[in-house]
Amino acid sequence: MEDKLERKKPHNADHLTEQRYRDVRAFAEKALQEHGKTISSVLLKRPSESRNLLEMVFILDDLNSLIFDPQVEEFRISASDMAYESTLPLKCEAMLASAFWEGFRSRDDDVMQLARDGLVVHDNGFFLPLQDLLVTGKIRPSKESVNVYFVKAERSLKASNQKVGRAVIDLYWAVMDAAHAAVMVAGLTPPSPKHLAEAVRKELVARNLVHRRCADIVDRFYDAAKRIMHKEVFEISGREFDSYLADADFFLKEIGDFVKEHVDREVSR
Repeated sequence: MEDKLERKKPHNADHLTEQRYRDVRAFAEKALQEHGKTISSVLLKRPSESRNLLEMVFILDDLNSLIFDPQVEEFRISASDMAYESTLPLKCEAMLASAFWEGFRSRDDDVMQLARDGLVVHDNGFFLPLQDLLVTGKIRPSKESVNVYFVKAERSLKASNQKVGRAVIDLYWAVMDAAHAAVMVAGLTPPSPKHLAEAVRKELVARNLVHRRCADIVDRFYDAAKRIMHKEVFEISGREFDSYLADADFFLKEIGDFVKEHVDREVSR
């Protein structure tokens, strides 16, 4: 008796919910009914977190049939018309199997990303074996593709440092706005950020209205923001950011208590 073979679970199956995957499969089946002999594989790109759009790629079988560029364009238009009539937020693309294979051999970035991250909706045996060999590490990546990913990693690290810098700037504005509110409660016209620490020191700290740390915190944030904005600082450690966050939290609580007490006193008069 012949053993029953268990099919492998599709790679990247977690890209979609089960219901959305069924909807996508139904759309692909409709396209296969229209152009069955032309289609080798139907793939779905990894959905973008920032866009509610599904991108479907049809690989057309020009290895067993003659397919020319005008036919590819006709297919793309037909698939796009079908997508427009469906309820799915779909964008349809088409490429020849030979073009995909050339891109795979040369380790083209877009093709390799599709091969690694694509979710197979339909395949006649062309795409899945390549994806499986790639994902399981049985196809060695090129030196160029390794360099590409390393450069992407460096860019991501740089972007994360920039985001930490922007977070410190956000804390700076939180401290400055709170300090402005405090000096207004004290009866002053708010000075420029450069002179704000001195106003807090003279009008609030010297009169024991707020903790003595408050003026130093305003000074610290003014200096930090100036260095970040002038690109004198390119990296902020996690420990340093935690210190800024703790100072801003202390400052807002201290100033908040002062403002609330004096505003309530004015209202009750």
